[in-house]
Amino acid sequence: MKLRLPAPAKINLHLFVTAIRKDGMHELDTSFAYTDICDELEIELCDELRVSCSNPDLSGEKNLVHKLLAAFRERYEIRQGLAVHIIKKIPAQAGLGGGSSDAATALLAANRLWHADIPLQELITFAAPFGADIPCFLFGKSSQAHGIGEKLYNYPHSLPEKALLLVWPDAGLSTAEVFRHFDHQVHSGDRTLTPSEGLDTIRRDSSSLGKNDLQGSACSLSLEVSQLLQALRKHSETVWMSGSGSTSVALFDDPEQASAVAEHLKMQNPAYWTFVGSMQQKHPLDEKYWDVAKR
Repeated sequence: MKLRLPAPAKINLHLFVTAIRKDGMHELDTSFAYTDICDELEIELCDELRVSCSNPDLSGEKNLVHKLLAAFRERYEIRQGLAVHIIKKIPAQAGLGGGSSDAATALLAANRLWHADIPLQELITFAAPFGADIPCFLFGKSSQAHGIGEKLYNYPHSLPEKALLLVWPDAGLSTAEVFRHFDHQVHSGDRTLTPSEGLDTIRRDSSSLGKNDLQGSACSLSLEVSQLLQALRKHSETVWMSGSGSTSVALFDDPEQASAVAEHLKMQNPAYWTFVGSMQQKHPLDEKYWDVAKR
């Protein structure tokens, strides 16, 4: 039987860099909410592991889904295979976590279909080295994260009941490149890290919606991101960049207003990708995939 499962986009509600580790990884203080745009995964059991994608450039062993599932099979000595076909709706290198979300949905499905029954925290610990965003999708609800993204807690605030406009400028940003630029500024003294323990409690408060330590680096590396943020600020008081970019987020009182701004921006630049929706508290995947992992 072929399953068709959702893999939602996420947005970072805030993102602070609290430490740069000796291994080059970054410790974060960040928070996540899901959105109602999703990739879709078609999954069925088979004799081998196969991953294909509606974007052929993302098919095969280089896909994060393949890397994660191959490692999972090896770690837990699983002999069954899985055929996964990804129908992409979330743009790549956009700060929306599309590849990580695909990997998380595939891992939750594999855990159930292969009867591995690995507990949720163990899944999160296993998956974190493959991508800092994967744990937030495995967590299953809006969250706050510390460490490299693997230390997850319930998000302590209500999500804004606003219409959400996502705009991607058709120009991706490499997460590694954005972090390298950020690190260079820290080491050169042009920027400081967010204190890790309560030295700036106002800035560290996760209700500081839209604060993103990586936004300056992204704007330095991408004129498109900088111009998009400026354009959105003409229409909304609450505008920020998600993750390491390059998608910008704007909040509006109603969907009609958000749609009008989206149409206006696309008339100015037809290459823009836009989506109007809302923030979501819970992951849309059926609860039964978490039932296995939470035993």
